[in-house]
Amino acid sequence: MDRRLRRRIQDRLEGERGTIYKDAPLRVTLAYPNTYAVAMASLGFQTVYRLFNEEPDFACERAFLEDADLAAPGRLPTYESGRAAGNAHIFAISVAFELDLVNIVRLLRAAGLEPLRSERDESDPLVVIGGPLTSSNPWPLAPFADVILIGDGEETVPWMAEAYRQAEDKAAFLDLVEGAPGVFLPDRDEREPRWATAPVEKLPVYSQIISRHSEFPGVFLIEAERGCPRPCTFCLARVMYGPTRNVTAERVLAAVPEGVEKVGLVGAALSDYPFVKQVGHALLERGIRLSVSSVRADRVDRELAEILKAGGLRTFTVAADGPSQRLRDLLKKQISEEHLLGAAELARELGFKGFKLYQMIGLPTESDEDITEMIEFIKRLAQITPLTLGVSPFVPKRNTPHFGDVFAGVRQIDARLKRIQKELRRLRPRVEVRSTSAKWAWIEAVIARGGPEVGHAALLLEEGESYPRWKKALAEVGWDNPLTRPEGASLPLVVG
Repeated sequence: MDRRLRRRIQDRLEGERGTIYKDAPLRVTLAYPNTYAVAMASLGFQTVYRLFNEEPDFACERAFLEDADLAAPGRLPTYESGRAAGNAHIFAISVAFELDLVNIVRLLRAAGLEPLRSERDESDPLVVIGGPLTSSNPWPLAPFADVILIGDGEETVPWMAEAYRQAEDKAAFLDLVEGAPGVFLPDRDEREPRWATAPVEKLPVYSQIISRHSEFPGVFLIEAERGCPRPCTFCLARVMYGPTRNVTAERVLAAVPEGVEKVGLVGAALSDYPFVKQVGHALLERGIRLSVSSVRADRVDRELAEILKAGGLRTFTVAADGPSQRLRDLLKKQISEEHLLGAAELARELGFKGFKLYQMIGLPTESDEDITEMIEFIKRLAQITPLTLGVSPFVPKRNTPHFGDVFAGVRQIDARLKRIQKELRRLRPRVEVRSTSAKWAWIEAVIARGGPEVGHAALLLEEGESYPRWKKALAEVGWDNPLTRPEGASLPLVVG
């Protein structure tokens, strides 16, 4: 192994608490198609790592695409033992983001495996893909996986391990798992299965490993609730995570080990979690700092804001999502300007160092008047507190009411982004605008509503991807969806 890679891995292992070192007859590689830091901030990735290692005859080790830069071709190493990642009975990939699709091709190649399922044989490990992207749209992953798992790993991993114990070969394993909740077999199934949903008794999930090199250094992550009670039409939380399941405060607090300095509460709707204040107060009493990703402006009050401030939160983050009240109502966001102004007032009064507002543009039926309303509202917010405005293009997702909506188009989104930047530039430094690329949003939209042919396009981009290269690769595989053309399309808008 390259000495630089050996030092990198050793340094990261020394910065971990909770690493599992295990030897067992059945080897699992749990691989992530991105960086170590992003993977170790993923509760899903960490949970699957723990679940496989809880199986008595399985040993699960981690590998990360990031390390392919220093690894010999086809010899990506695992962290726990340094063995070749492809030397396993099961090669499992956890994928969260559409834009990691090409990285799956690179990851398989780095592990010494052929990316296409059709080019692997019985001597190769079983390739299993799970994670949030499989609940959103598994079809672009179909060319690469033997098995795609959809839904909660707490349900799928244990009985998948049992089926593997019983099976004599891959075909027998597929026979055993076919038709089970959450199991999608690309070679056999013509439609997605019903998703696997874990009961609340199997929750909460939490960090197996606390790492100082994670995106959240040294933070113990714990999922206080799963699912979402909100009706937002654009969001996948209710779809991917199933019905709302709230874990009791007692069970959340009992899962936090001694010696933890900071806890990150995870959930799609933490402001709606009925025990959020109880958990927050109890953690503060134990001298533990607290963080959350964001709060809903219509649910946050002074008590909750004070808990977050005392817990060390520096930036107060909320989401408006729709640039105008008309569009927020269309999205069933249930947020008003009064809610957002109230959150800004709290942030100022309590002395938060930052206030961040997330916004989407390129929504169905959006007009210049909606953008004007947003710009004028940002000016009002800036009179209360300095803020960072995060602007992202709207990407219609599968399994939401917006799946039939037209992607707004790169040109239109770029024009609106430039207008927002120009009109708010005079408010610097009180307003900082950060925006996401319209071109990459289009690529995300293609993957979000694509089929196996989009996976084959990704295969053509292994050596490098860009907006022009994606367009060329999609043309080569015959992809042309009028709802997701880069220039947009003049078609009726369908809004659920």
